[in-house]
Amino acid sequence: MELEITNRIIKNRSYTEQLSKLAVLEADREFCRHDMEHFLSVARITMHMCREMGVRADRDLVYSAALLHDIGRTQEITMGIPHDIAGQALADCILSEVDCPEDMKAKIIRLIASHRDITRAGDELGRIFCAADKKSRMCFDCSAREKCNWPDDKKNLDIEV
Repeated sequence: MELEITNRIIKNRSYTEQLSKLAVLEADREFCRHDMEHFLSVARITMHMCREMGVRADRDLVYSAALLHDIGRTQEITMGIPHDIAGQALADCILSEVDCPEDMKAKIIRLIASHRDITRAGDELGRIFCAADKKSRMCFDCSAREKCNWPDDKKNLDIEV
């Protein structure tokens, strides 16, 4: 199966419990939510950018990282732990539960660790993943755009390829 680890993640109890908690915590959030639509957009944009830039990327690794990159939001909301930090530990546990190979697990956790800051991305895939996370937001169609704390120069006010 092409997305073997990815599909194990979406069926994993720990993962689905975290997603359920996150959905409850963000139910009244007027800004961008961290949900499956966002996760899959990040994965698809990452793969598209990799193709455009001639960067080889393992599809299962990218999709797995995209599913997990915001999983720490539950702890950020409830305990104030930055989600890129909290997400590393949660992802490590989930990836162990789904028997993810250690080398792939390390790469996924690196993407989670650096997805908020492109300067912390250690390689081209990390930089692309970080950029894809930002590009996935549809600021141009957001009813809360004026209240958003993202500066205008970071908002996606146009559709880009």
